[in-house]
Amino acid sequence: MATVGTSEANLVKLPPPQTGKLSHFSIELIFEDVLNEARSKCGNPKAALKVFLECKSENGEWEKVYSGLSKSFIHTGLQSNKSYSYRVKVDSSSIKSDWSAITTIKTLAAPFTGDDLHQAIRRGNIEKVKEILASGDVHPDVQDEKDFSALVVAGLQEKFDIMELLVQHGADVNRKDASGKTPLIHAASRDLLETVKWLCAHGAEAKMLDKSGMAAIHHAVDGGFVKVVEWMLDNSDKYGFDIEQIETTSGMTPLNRCSNMTPDAKAYELAASLQLRGANMSSKAYNNFTPLLNAIIRRKPKLVEFFLARGADIYEKNENGQTPYEIAQSVGNAQILRAFEDKIQQLSLLPKPKRKATPNQEVEVS
Repeated sequence: MATVGTSEANLVKLPPPQTGKLSHFSIELIFEDVLNEARSKCGNPKAALKVFLECKSENGEWEKVYSGLSKSFIHTGLQSNKSYSYRVKVDSSSIKSDWSAITTIKTLAAPFTGDDLHQAIRRGNIEKVKEILASGDVHPDVQDEKDFSALVVAGLQEKFDIMELLVQHGADVNRKDASGKTPLIHAASRDLLETVKWLCAHGAEAKMLDKSGMAAIHHAVDGGFVKVVEWMLDNSDKYGFDIEQIETTSGMTPLNRCSNMTPDAKAYELAASLQLRGANMSSKAYNNFTPLLNAIIRRKPKLVEFFLARGADIYEKNENGQTPYEIAQSVGNAQILRAFEDKIQQLSLLPKPKRKATPNQEVEVS
């Protein structure tokens, strides 16, 4: 067996450590080649050899990161996507080595997160979206802090090229969030007609209900989004929207919900669109209120006038036996009462009422 001296000139030169598993925060260094070479040099295959591993710091100095008898070491707590330089030597009674050649190893880039995807979508950075989806690090339905899926976020900003990418990578166009809302419901409740069209063309289910029991059409009605509702109903044969679909909380059809929830400025126009497309004016909610009764209770004079002009039944009683006219009298809205009086006069059910305009003068209601 050759004797190895300990002077610097006689120190054995060993190979650098091998690279093992990498992550964005760790590097595994394997010493098997180092140890095999050292044992072959000292002639003792069973020699206990102590390994010393150093890493170059940011200021250029070598720092010890490991010493021991193991065949490998995992250096953790590192920065992502950064290069680290290492050298190794061994020391025992049988052999002493010089420092090995330097090996430089780079940590992996940190995996993408859901936040990365949502930020890229909001910025409209389609190339970044492509990169993130291609990495496989992030599910295409990942949610943000509001529980919006990536498809919802893209849809709210009408970024259809990004929506196409998300669907190609497996995004679910009918995925429900914690409140049960689908991307279609989110779009319909925000008057985003083009997004509604895109989602329907890509398989969105028209009649799905959220946890409040409402479908996309009910949300569009509540917002007074006339164009969205009209498009839904004009395309009902193709996509399955239902003008008489009942939401399950109050049992209201779109027309009844229009009377109850739609802002006054849009209620008349929306009711006209619904009625023109065949909405049933006699449909009753769970409280047995028709659209006319809801319009009275909600004090919407123009809507009451609309229903009366379109032949709504003024005799139909509610569960308490009250007619619409009796309810109108209890509500006490002057404009609504005039609408009923004019309708009753038109039907010649009562003598034409008179109202005082000035003292000692009476005028007839026209």
